[in-house]
Amino acid sequence: MPPPGSNAMTGVAVVILLLAMISSWMLRGLLLRLLRNRHPDEFAELGYPSNRQLASFYPQYREMQIRFWKYLWGGKIFRVNDRLVTNLAWAALIADIALAVGAILLLWSAGHLK
Repeated sequence: MPPPGSNAMTGVAVVILLLAMISSWMLRGLLLRLLRNRHPDEFAELGYPSNRQLASFYPQYREMQIRFWKYLWGGKIFRVNDRLVTNLAWAALIADIALAVGAILLLWSAGHLK
């Protein structure tokens, strides 16, 4: 039996997921554009990714995706010494965390987590 109020929680979880996905996609695109324009060496080190490649499910982009997430989550992006890049990286990390929270909330409201 689902927990009381799960319909409202499910709706909130879906909204969180959608907003986090949109935010993550937009912030990742802005980060890539800034790296390409302001820090071409860092962008080259990542393999010249596009936002579309990072969002792709094709196996050929898997290595590039892993390289980007290690770059972001490993903290190397914060050593670029660019305030705008740093702020966008923090926002992208927060959007990723919100995405995970939304997924957990959705599973919990559906009764899969007890």
